[in-house]
Amino acid sequence: MTRLRQIALGGATAALLMGGAVGESFAVENGAFQYLAGASIGIPAGAAAPPGLYSAFEPFWGITGGMTGTQGGTGAGGGKGVALGSLGGVVPLVWSTGWNVFGASYSVAIIQPFATAIVNVTGASSATNGVGVSAWQQMILNTIWQPVNLSWNLGNGWFTSVAFSFAAPIGTHTLGIANPDFWTIQPGLAISYLSANFVGTVNMSYNIYTGSQGTAMGLGGTPFGVGYVSGNQFVGDWDLLWKFGKWSIGPVGYWVWQTTSDRAGGGGCQAVINAGLGAIGCGNNTFVGFGGLIGYDFGPVDMQVWVTDTVWSENTAQAGVTVFSRIGFKIWGPEAPAARPLVSKN
Repeated sequence: MTRLRQIALGGATAALLMGGAVGESFAVENGAFQYLAGASIGIPAGAAAPPGLYSAFEPFWGITGGMTGTQGGTGAGGGKGVALGSLGGVVPLVWSTGWNVFGASYSVAIIQPFATAIVNVTGASSATNGVGVSAWQQMILNTIWQPVNLSWNLGNGWFTSVAFSFAAPIGTHTLGIANPDFWTIQPGLAISYLSANFVGTVNMSYNIYTGSQGTAMGLGGTPFGVGYVSGNQFVGDWDLLWKFGKWSIGPVGYWVWQTTSDRAGGGGCQAVINAGLGAIGCGNNTFVGFGGLIGYDFGPVDMQVWVTDTVWSENTAQAGVTVFSRIGFKIWGPEAPAARPLVSKN
């Protein structure tokens, strides 16, 4: 069993926040940036880690192609109106308690993400359209807490877990900063298959968002910003990895599907449009992506690198190429019982 499988961080990373929203408007569907699509890829989230304390460092670099769909609009050079890039990292801390609850292994976690959002509001991308970046935003993102993660061993290599996570709005919050100023409630479900040669996982969650306080995101400081509620989202990551020696490789993917409509403050979404902010709207965002992963077990640490690209998107500026990496390691674990010495009888 590889070390990465031994230090599975559970469903916690499914709650990762994305630090790349737009300060100029809600057109990018702010709820999309409460969740970093593809961030939990490579983790067998259905299987609990052996008892102990674990951590990792997961840097990411997002290169997006701009808005699409009813909220896309057009910018200079024929761009998609709003383009978004981001670079940042995530540091989780996971405690696999060794306790048994309802026949399941019980874990808890806390996750701290940070990021720099790179926003271009006039063209699809500075690389393709020659349009300069409009704004940079550096921020400590909201902390994610996971007080419950229960994992059951179903036998024959199959595992499943249920988790409850929430993101508290305690990160960087100043007017216009992309970091959401509202709570995220996130129940999750993961299914994993582990064998000597294959590891596969589907990690899903349902994101429920509370109302904005009007201090952050694009409509902050306006009547429309206070009470703005992003629509709920059904999201998930998946991977199917072939293992040979210390290497692992295979296809990966993700989806984000907004299941309910946004609700704007100060008169509702139609009032936002009537105020001359037609590019904002309240369109649901949905996007799907695929990619590939390669990993290597160094012994004390495991390292993975994976790249994803959006193949279909609607009403989101998060769509595009994202490059991830992860180094996972064990901080502490209970020592194995010492072998009892053999005593011969006289």
